[in-house]
Amino acid sequence: MSHAATTPLPPPPGRLSLPLPVRAVALLAAIAGAATFAWTLSRGEAALAWSAYLIGAFFTLGLAIFAISWLAILALSRGTWAVTLRRPTEAMTTWLLPGGLLTLGIGFGLRALFHWADPEAVAADPLLTHKSPFLNPTLFWIVVAGSLVVWIAFGAAFVRLSRRQDREGGITASLRTRTLGAIFLVIFALSFSVVSFYLLLSLDAHWFSTMWAALVFTDVAQTGTAFLAVVAGLLVARGRLAGFLNENHLHALGKMLFAWTGFWAYIYFCQYLLIWYANIPEETVYFLRRTTESWLPHLLVVTLLKFVIPFLLLLPRAAKRNPRILVPTAMLLLLGQFMELYVMVGPALGHGAEPAPGHLPGVELLVTLGFLGLFTLVWGWSLARHEAVPLKEPALAACLDYHS
Repeated sequence: MSHAATTPLPPPPGRLSLPLPVRAVALLAAIAGAATFAWTLSRGEAALAWSAYLIGAFFTLGLAIFAISWLAILALSRGTWAVTLRRPTEAMTTWLLPGGLLTLGIGFGLRALFHWADPEAVAADPLLTHKSPFLNPTLFWIVVAGSLVVWIAFGAAFVRLSRRQDREGGITASLRTRTLGAIFLVIFALSFSVVSFYLLLSLDAHWFSTMWAALVFTDVAQTGTAFLAVVAGLLVARGRLAGFLNENHLHALGKMLFAWTGFWAYIYFCQYLLIWYANIPEETVYFLRRTTESWLPHLLVVTLLKFVIPFLLLLPRAAKRNPRILVPTAMLLLLGQFMELYVMVGPALGHGAEPAPGHLPGVELLVTLGFLGLFTLVWGWSLARHEAVPLKEPALAACLDYHS
């Protein structure tokens, strides 16, 4: 709940910047990830290299996608409790441009990843031929690039309105952000669904799921909330935004993280239940591949990391307010997202009756850490360019007086 805004504004906190050790580790991770990708590609393991690239690119792009959608949702729902988290969220949207360009780089590895990108395979497969008006390299480039351009434009518009409010104050920017958010969410729902089909669903080109877009968006929302929970928890633990961010805001984030964790389990189980109940061969193939001897342990790990462990850890009220519990739990969810993407991508690379064999995802993890290192550097650079708190936001006082 939120009480009447009576709390006086604390002294401005200035700007936030990443500590030098964090920047150094992020840079080393980026270099290691790029080297791992190049080394794997040079060894002739194109499928492994590009699958690792896809996992890392989508993981980090999902963080930026979450940020822009969350800004829109908060504007529409008038979520004043999150005003002091706006700067970290806006900084996440900065990744849309470099991350979008890196995501388009997947186009250079289409034939290594997607069966439908091989003309010979399409000619020999009636189902792929039937789907070729949608599943073809030309449309892939057009749709994915077009969606990224739209998202980048909306992200820039959200940030531009926020900067205008920093200069002029008042409620005009907030009202325009609300209108922009309503327009964006409609466009986003359609474009994100199609992009998720191209990048992930079409890896299993013979398979289909009517719940895929909902599942992937839940992944993005859960992971993005986890990233913000890590940032907010560390800021509260170090007293960096004292007076602007406290355990009440952490509690709200923790409740959101808990809710997305339960919703992920609901969506994932619903997809499985519908496929199990119908027992149609072209649907069951997806889970049959992922419950083989080499992939079942990975699937079980995903369930533990994305639902069982965080659900139990976040169940108590005190856990959501304690950075020592909230931050490690959120980091487990980030690891769980990597594992889920690995389970989504890895088995599909066989392009046959049998899935590609499961293995410990060392290459995939290093490449993904490389993407995360780049994301962290871009995010930190953007965060340090502006004041840590939107001091002229009319709802700031209500945010500071928020109780949960």
